[in-house]
Amino acid sequence: MLHAAAAVRTEQVRPGSKALMPLFPPDSAVSSSHSRLRSPGNRVVQGLLLSGGAALLAATAGADRIPFYWTPLILGLSYLVAAIVDGPRGGYWATALGLTGWGLAVVYIGDVRPPDVDPAGAYLAGVGLAAVVAAVLRRRGFLISDLGFAATVAAGGLALALTPRASGTLDDAGTYAIALGVVGVFNVVGGGYQLVRGRRFAPTQV
Repeated sequence: MLHAAAAVRTEQVRPGSKALMPLFPPDSAVSSSHSRLRSPGNRVVQGLLLSGGAALLAATAGADRIPFYWTPLILGLSYLVAAIVDGPRGGYWATALGLTGWGLAVVYIGDVRPPDVDPAGAYLAGVGLAAVVAAVLRRRGFLISDLGFAATVAAGGLALALTPRASGTLDDAGTYAIALGVVGVFNVVGGGYQLVRGRRFAPTQV
């Protein structure tokens, strides 16, 4: 009986045992559950959508037809549309949610101008609500990167904090339109190259 108990105890703590798999899944299971679905065709469509968002930003906020504070929301919605193309396990969800949540708060403060609401608190609330939405979507199977969300929020906050030192650049919607356009062109070129390469090396049927 002592040998049997020792064998059972050894089986329970064995790294590859089924008893430990729910808590410590193998690397293959982790990698497969976090795999992204970005086909070359989707990359091209995403690139076109992001380029369209850049053109919209340059033609509106960049041309001072609407206030500059609409810039984060336009960026966020552009990424959101691009993320929808890939579906729940595609790319850009973290960037889209971070920018959209912050952008909604910025537009609220800029348009409504509530006298009894602190702008910094409103921005934090917008980002916090975006994080809640990200957590809910992640539980429903959406692939949303924590690092990507945090990096988006940090980059937005850094740009806002450094605006007084880079007046005319960081407070110009044209700057962000160019950056978004570069991301769009990169996706179009990268996805197009993958499509051409895939067709060139595809097996021919006899």
